[in-house]
Amino acid sequence: MHQSRRLKLKLRARRAAAYAKTPVHWTPSIPTVLSILFTVEILALAVFPELITNRFIIAVVGLSIPFGGWLFVYWKIYLSVFTSPYGSSIEITDPRWHQFKFLGWGGEQMEAFMLKSETQSTDLALYLHGYDSNLGQGETRCQHLASFGMNIVSLDQRGFGKQTGRMDWTLLKVIADAEAVLDAVPQQLGFTPDRLLIYGHSMGGFITIRLASHQSGWWEGCLMGIILESPVTSFPKIIDEKLPGRMVMSKPWVRHVLRREYERIHPDLNVRYANSELPFWGLPEVPILTLQSDKDEVLGRVHFDLLVEHLGPNKSADSQICILDIPHTSKVDLQIRRDVVDEWLGPRLTESKEDD
Repeated sequence: MHQSRRLKLKLRARRAAAYAKTPVHWTPSIPTVLSILFTVEILALAVFPELITNRFIIAVVGLSIPFGGWLFVYWKIYLSVFTSPYGSSIEITDPRWHQFKFLGWGGEQMEAFMLKSETQSTDLALYLHGYDSNLGQGETRCQHLASFGMNIVSLDQRGFGKQTGRMDWTLLKVIADAEAVLDAVPQQLGFTPDRLLIYGHSMGGFITIRLASHQSGWWEGCLMGIILESPVTSFPKIIDEKLPGRMVMSKPWVRHVLRREYERIHPDLNVRYANSELPFWGLPEVPILTLQSDKDEVLGRVHFDLLVEHLGPNKSADSQICILDIPHTSKVDLQIRRDVVDEWLGPRLTESKEDD
């Protein structure tokens, strides 16, 4: 009966992300046409500099300037939002990590890593790192969770570390990858875990919130809680910082570019740009521990304030917030963070075992 229920849950459609592959359109888009025309124009002037004295050419170049400005901003938006930045990758060092392959968003082959329990535990923890980070930066957090005897699974997220997928990068793809790696866990372990914990740092916290509020697969109903470390709670607020100038966000045509690109990448888009923040992003109904950097040098206070408003202790008796004297970066792992996690997680694991 129990196995039958799990099989039915596994067959349900996943709901946290978008899954249809990006369609290939042979009809060129306006930005593509303009890019080709400007490239031809620049090459022609470089090869035949005498053309610059031609009045017709001067008129064409003059008319091209405003379109060139539009195209520059268009590509600036695309490169800022829909590609992941190049960054150095920190190698994982624990020899206990077991590497495995799985199929992520769009059936793309990806790599993940697992620390198997040394105590035959049937509990699992998923660790999700932040933006412009990788598993190596958060390895000590994974090792700390493993000290509880749990199985640990994690990965370099799409477009970061050694993972592919820099172009057409979206959060929904990363979320679909996270669901896919969870789907692959039972085969890697040889059994289906009884309980799941998700730990998300920064942008990984934002993904964790989405997963926890849209549970699916074998782990639907098995999620024992989530830990959020200095989490992002609003994608629009992140974009405000990434785009060239805050004033640009007030212009409807810039938002049109964002909407157009999201709809191009995800034909089954189920989360609009304006809705990709709390409370619309999702409100998990599971125990929550939030570890917030006292002086968050990366996100400031706006994301934390939004979390308190919608997921704070005043909204849920199972929500605990600890403001700690720690930096935002996962490169630093202080004992005070470990102590708070120990105090929150230890009793929950013990109580769960006693209930079994």
